[in-house]
Amino acid sequence: MALELGNQTLGRGKVYFSLFNSGTHTPSGFRYIGNTPSFNLTISQEKLDHFSSESGVRVKDKTVILQTDYSGNVTMDDINNANLALFFFGTQSTVAQTSATSQAEAFASVTKGFAYQLGVTTNNQTGVRSISNVTVQVSGSPKTLGTDYTVDAARGIIFIVESGTIADGATINVTYDRAAVNRKQVISGTTQVEGALRFLADNPSGQNNDFLMPYVRLGPNGDFELKSDEWQQLPCTVEILADTTYNKAAIYIDGQPY
Repeated sequence: MALELGNQTLGRGKVYFSLFNSGTHTPSGFRYIGNTPSFNLTISQEKLDHFSSESGVRVKDKTVILQTDYSGNVTMDDINNANLALFFFGTQSTVAQTSATSQAEAFASVTKGFAYQLGVTTNNQTGVRSISNVTVQVSGSPKTLGTDYTVDAARGIIFIVESGTIADGATINVTYDRAAVNRKQVISGTTQVEGALRFLADNPSGQNNDFLMPYVRLGPNGDFELKSDEWQQLPCTVEILADTTYNKAAIYIDGQPY
């Protein structure tokens, strides 16, 4: 085969990730993870050197490779729930809230300027959403919306106004209605994310080589800035493994058909 020269490449492409079907290393289907400002691969080796010490200065006369590691880094800036779940080793779900009227809650020893979330339970740590008809009383005396307290109705939060008449240490009794709504939720976890990774090249210059990594582990690698003057990004490490159980190499690189 003739050697191909002059193939300087400016890399571009799309990254796809698939979780495995339960109990297997078979991809369940590849999901495009959105725009990735960067994606790189790193190869490192551990070697055992031998040196001849028969005379003069020692000379290295043999090297044996003991270990080869494949890894990489990918940065995602599509901040969707599936990517957040990858970053936080978590799960995503839909929280279904039913409608109800005249819900009652009490908050003891409130503090001026503090906020209080309605509807928090053991199974619903983030509380209710989409509330209406809110009333607040202290010892049976109604308090005034806007003067003594404010409401974030979408999030179900009561704020105690610092200049209002609700005293520090008071117990407030809140009643409200809640609407039937759904919301998406991601809950962090501790289980390592495993699956397969695919990179489909679309280079403006240079030949397109597609990469398949049949067995990878993804994990967070750096800061996820909730507030800054830059676009949010999710930096992740990619641990690339050889799936010897199923006789799969660590990396496959395919050119385009001809």
